[in-house]
Amino acid sequence: MKLMYLLTEPFGVGGVQSDMLALSKDLVKEGDEVYVASTPGVMLDELQSRGAKFVDLDFQFKGLIGMLKVGFKLRKFIKQEKIEILAPQSVRSTIASFICLRIIPFSYKVKSTRKKLAIVTTIHNIHNPMHFKYGGIILNICSDYVIFESHYERNRLIKSGLGELKSSVIHSGIDTEKFLPHEPNNKLLQEYGLDKSIHSIFGIVARLSEEKGHQYLLKAFAKVLTKNENARLIIVGDGPLLDETKAISKSLNLDDSVIFTGLKRNVAEHLSMFDVFVLSSTRESFPLAAREAMAAGKAVIAPRIGGCPEVVDENNTGYLFEAANVDDLASCMQKIIVAEKFIEFGKKSRQRVVDLFSRKQWVVGDKAIYMSYL
Repeated sequence: MKLMYLLTEPFGVGGVQSDMLALSKDLVKEGDEVYVASTPGVMLDELQSRGAKFVDLDFQFKGLIGMLKVGFKLRKFIKQEKIEILAPQSVRSTIASFICLRIIPFSYKVKSTRKKLAIVTTIHNIHNPMHFKYGGIILNICSDYVIFESHYERNRLIKSGLGELKSSVIHSGIDTEKFLPHEPNNKLLQEYGLDKSIHSIFGIVARLSEEKGHQYLLKAFAKVLTKNENARLIIVGDGPLLDETKAISKSLNLDDSVIFTGLKRNVAEHLSMFDVFVLSSTRESFPLAAREAMAAGKAVIAPRIGGCPEVVDENNTGYLFEAANVDDLASCMQKIIVAEKFIEFGKKSRQRVVDLFSRKQWVVGDKAIYMSYL
């Protein structure tokens, strides 16, 4: 199978890009040829090291002329490489694909079927209000089929006009061999001045940006600290709000209790130190970081938004709270460490990921849909 993914954003750090890295690696291992069309980013070398071929196409075009320029480059590449499945990863790249391959006559046929090239879209999340309002109708017209990562996003788009029979949910999966429950990394504990026999450790792995809500987590943690002076918070990640977030931490007198690690590649090793993973976002679709933490055997506290209730089984693998509600978040954080619920929750978290969110199930599910068009 010759498959071409289309990404709107540059190939840098992000959830969609992480999905492309995982899928590319597994599909290439199975003998498929994988192409990823995007603009260069910091993760490009890693993509190519996994056997995928990169195509420099910018789907952040402006206006009809910009779209046509990208479209004709896309058409040329499809014919040249004999692409068999086109897999846009956004509404925008789907629209561009449809106009350039369907509206403007395109004689290309897939060699094995002598049929037109199928457009199979994957929707990870939709934040653009216009895309949400009209996304269902657009995808109904422009896509042959739509894969969703979460029931939350699928239900939203069905309400805006997408046909139910034209779509299904395949949860993106976690590498359960990479993310495993294991003993805390003692070297990291020493580096950060932590002692698991003394400290209750909360942690978050997320880009420091507005939608991740770090300010709410810090304010909630300050409340927890008044009742548990041995609590600690590890913030893993970098982003545009790093300095602002550090300033908030300082203003709350949390300097001795909060650790900013910066961007780290060894996420699994950092997760090993956590007792509880906390997601403080105000906007989420189907959080990857939370599922990675669960695979590593961690209890998770997450906001009751988007696809989070599909990930966290409340009162079984963790707790859900009202997004941006500091008191509610603090209550969940306090509750989970007082009774040491995180130990029991963590074991169940791991099993939930193995049962529902494994990488194998994901790859098999996606590929079955692609192959149905060949």
